[in-house]
Amino acid sequence: MYTREPFTLPLPAMVDFVRARSFGVLATYHDGTVHTSPLPVDLRGSEEAGLFVAGHVARANGMTAAFEAGAPATVTVMGPDSYVPAEWFGTRGRIPTWIYCAVEISGRLEVSDPARTRADVVDLIDRLQGQTVEGSTWSLDEMPPELTEGYLRNIVGYRLHDLRISSCFRLNQRKADSDRLAEVLAASDDTVRRELARLVLDPPTAGTA
Repeated sequence: MYTREPFTLPLPAMVDFVRARSFGVLATYHDGTVHTSPLPVDLRGSEEAGLFVAGHVARANGMTAAFEAGAPATVTVMGPDSYVPAEWFGTRGRIPTWIYCAVEISGRLEVSDPARTRADVVDLIDRLQGQTVEGSTWSLDEMPPELTEGYLRNIVGYRLHDLRISSCFRLNQRKADSDRLAEVLAASDDTVRRELARLVLDPPTAGTA
């Protein structure tokens, strides 16, 4: 990912962003083919103990060959974004642009055995249930065993190790008219643009400290 220091988040903020979103696109290259898959992203571990990504894809997905080969791969997690016309800066003398938020995680793929795949699926569901439904106690154990086992047979788990994590939160930093841009975004009926208004006024990037 191309980025610059003013657009880069500190590592703890990148980890928090990925865990809050928990969805991205996994891309890898194997045997002459580029494979991509949108899927849940479970960033686990800690900066001190080591970070890794756990996940899974359908067994029928051709990407699974890259897991066996230990191929390099990249996960891109996108946040809010918007096209910005010149008029939103209160002028016709600026080139239109795009503001966006993204974190990229690169590493080495490793296939998971069935036991670890199941454990990773359970951990992911438990975390997302807790984030999404307050007080949820639902678990995979409530499913009929034959349905759960059938589902697990039809997926292949993976982990992504030796991570390199980068970010680009391009939010009009170090340019004029951010207040004007944020005012226009905040007045939008679009919830994504209203979220961007807050970020433009207070970018979470390292270069703004």
